[in-house]
Amino acid sequence: MLGSKFSVIIVPEDTSQVIEKKIIGWKLIAALSVAVVLSLCAIGFTVAYFKSNVDYHKLATLKRENRYFAEKIKTLQESVESIKSQMAGIVKKDENIRLVFDLPSIDPSIREVGVGGQAFETMDLYSPTIDQLSVVEDDIDKISRQIKLENASFSDVYDKLQVKRDILAHSPSIMPVDGFVSRGFGYQTNPYTGFYQMHKGLDIAAERGTPIHAPALGTVISAGWEEGLGNTISLDHGFGVVTIYGHLSLIKVHRGETVNRMDIIGYVGSTGFSTGPHLHYEVHKNGAVVDPRKFIASTAIYSQ
Repeated sequence: MLGSKFSVIIVPEDTSQVIEKKIIGWKLIAALSVAVVLSLCAIGFTVAYFKSNVDYHKLATLKRENRYFAEKIKTLQESVESIKSQMAGIVKKDENIRLVFDLPSIDPSIREVGVGGQAFETMDLYSPTIDQLSVVEDDIDKISRQIKLENASFSDVYDKLQVKRDILAHSPSIMPVDGFVSRGFGYQTNPYTGFYQMHKGLDIAAERGTPIHAPALGTVISAGWEEGLGNTISLDHGFGVVTIYGHLSLIKVHRGETVNRMDIIGYVGSTGFSTGPHLHYEVHKNGAVVDPRKFIASTAIYSQ
């Protein structure tokens, strides 16, 4: 077949003359093969050209996106650093509040808000952008946990301060009457018996009719005459604290009444066993008498 000859007849449109060409078989096959190869090469080059062009545009797009995200990550990092600084300030304020109100501080190791658990598979992929993004994500995650901790801390502080405020409101903390201490707390000579015995409170000398103020929020548990103390008032302040006021000239409250700090409950007198106008003031804590001076926050007391 390779040695055979083939006739190619060409019939032009503008002439009636027919042209006949004879071609040896192997030459025809070679020509066709070359034509096929050239066609395939042309197609390959065309595809490669378009593919490279597309890849170039993709690469250019990816580079633009990478720059964009790199800038965003940088901005995000700056925001995170600002938030971390603010968070440090919040933590400092939290510690100061706890210090001022004598509340237990949070251990620094707890403030690290550590986490753990099962390890997850990670992509075998690295780039500076991915590394920066990972750091930012870790920072944001830690800040989120710190915010939850601080919310819990502030709730705890608020609850404890509410309790402390309640305790302070019920704690005797002022001098109940303007005057000076004529007789202190402790073992002393009784002016009536001459015996050395326990004096359970303070004797505060003042003019007859001087107002007597409640030193804290409380409830009147008794108001009337008592042997020795004359006109007497007892206030229950809660938390195991009871105060007693003796030798009054006039009682201004009644049993079961609620009084607030600085309310007038009576007036200085000299009823009962008394050598002159004064207030006998006692403080009981959990059933035991204590020195009232320990419950007077700020006043001028003059002892003889």
